[in-house]
Amino acid sequence: MIYAITNRKLISGGEEVYFKQIEKIAAAKPDGIILREKDMAPEDYEVYAKRCREICDAWGTPLILNHFREIGEKLDIRRLHLSMPVFQQMAGDADEMMESNPVGKAEIFKKWKQVGVSVHSREEAVYAERRGADYLIAGHIFLTDCKKGVPARGLDFLKEICETVEIPVFAIGGMNVEHGRMAMEAGASGVCMMSELMESDAPGEIIKRFSGRSE
Repeated sequence: MIYAITNRKLISGGEEVYFKQIEKIAAAKPDGIILREKDMAPEDYEVYAKRCREICDAWGTPLILNHFREIGEKLDIRRLHLSMPVFQQMAGDADEMMESNPVGKAEIFKKWKQVGVSVHSREEAVYAERRGADYLIAGHIFLTDCKKGVPARGLDFLKEICETVEIPVFAIGGMNVEHGRMAMEAGASGVCMMSELMESDAPGEIIKRFSGRSE
């Protein structure tokens, strides 16, 4: 499986070039596209969400919004990816509650078709699964320019997360074809790629190596 992560800052040439790249990616049928763009103002993110939904719907590719749950509710885009602090806040859990491992899907997540969470420890993974996450993104596994100066957590960390939970775990951070293969061998259900797909002239060639979707 493979999730594409968007990043408009990797695209030169303006919005239309960006959306053409999104269409190339969507046409290759990844298992999902996460509209990252987390530094955008809400009103600008909404414009991008509308445009990306049109593209993704045309190709039958799931679109996942990043953090902007109000926009998801407004546009009826019911797939959401969250950081751990936002997930915990939405679940209504205080910091100390994570250690007590509350069980049961938080009521607020029941209206979403899919909720994913970024995790950076075994404890976070256990908590997220128990509180209703549908998938996890674990990272960063390899060194990446997105996290310059921050040590990679490595394949042993990834393996631990995959062995701890039953929901799908996607590896992120420095992912290319070779690193993706290594992540899958470590137990990941899939990978997340950003630079490799946003900067590629032929993202479909990469996606078809990992996609869990049929044509």
